[in-house]
Amino acid sequence: MKEKRAREILGEWIEPSDDLYDLHQYLNWEIGDSNATLDGLFNADELEAIAWWMRNTKKEGEEDGQETT
Repeated sequence: MKEKRAREILGEWIEPSDDLYDLHQYLNWEIGDSNATLDGLFNADELEAIAWWMRNTKKEGEEDGQETT
């Protein structure tokens, strides 16, 4: 997955800080956390995009190791 596709899938769940949050389908993840809290119905594309985002979004100042595949 590439960042553009992850952004399309995650949409409004992406906070300005690049954390993920949604209250309707509960999703909460902060940059740097190794775990996310999920409580809702998520399809495979959404789960893949969440996992991609968690692995590839870094705190400001961290080394840029973003995966592009």
